[in-house]
Amino acid sequence: MKEVTIVSALFNIERENMDGRKWDEYLKWFDITLKLECPMYLFITEDLREFVEERRTKIPTEIIVQTTEDIPYIHLKEPIQKILDSDDYKNNISDPHRIECKHSMYPVIQYSKFPWLEKAAEENLFNSNYFLWLDAGGSRFFDGCGLDGQYPGENAIESLKSMGESFLVQENCDYYPDLFNADELSLEYLYDNRSFVLGSMFGGHKNCLNKISNLVDNVLMNEMIENGNVNNEQIALGYLLKKYPDDFASYQRTNGKHMDIFTELSN
Repeated sequence: MKEVTIVSALFNIERENMDGRKWDEYLKWFDITLKLECPMYLFITEDLREFVEERRTKIPTEIIVQTTEDIPYIHLKEPIQKILDSDDYKNNISDPHRIECKHSMYPVIQYSKFPWLEKAAEENLFNSNYFLWLDAGGSRFFDGCGLDGQYPGENAIESLKSMGESFLVQENCDYYPDLFNADELSLEYLYDNRSFVLGSMFGGHKNCLNKISNLVDNVLMNEMIENGNVNNEQIALGYLLKKYPDDFASYQRTNGKHMDIFTELSN
């Protein structure tokens, strides 16, 4: 039995044509992410299979080969793009020049993280109790941690057990204290560009994933798209954290590091 499974995905959405970030950069970061000594569920395209297999020969790994059409929220690509192109949206959303506010494939991938987590937990080939999403390019924030021995560390696994069936997120409490200290957030926050919850790594007990995925889907479909709005999954998680605090466990970052939750889980 492996207590924790890491879930990730990598698809070439030609981001280089969106904001200049090159595919080769993602492959470099993914190469390091794949070094983690832990079971992994990886959703990738066929052209990446050999790349992954060469790097995970001795580490438990399940490779799920998918095409772009298999991405869980791909059916929203055109409806989202229609919203992103509208003048009303551009006038109402904070910082409309963000990549998720211009290119529909980006939010399609962001929101697909949750059904991908669900699928990994449903199949649960490694008999894990906890499933953590980690962006394929997340290694650029590792700061040299996590690559020496089993991940997560023993202390981290005990911490995960202590949080019960909650969904773990990282709050960046040193950036936006007004958001961090708020008891609740109005629907207006869904138009904001200030993310105080991290989207690069999150997850929790296998029994909470379906509920969180449904809550996120409801925000996306009924609170955003229905009202001509699209924003990133970090905004959706921040809104839900304040609305349903009992369903979440929060790691509160105070040291200025982007993904300190990864470092903490290596201990």
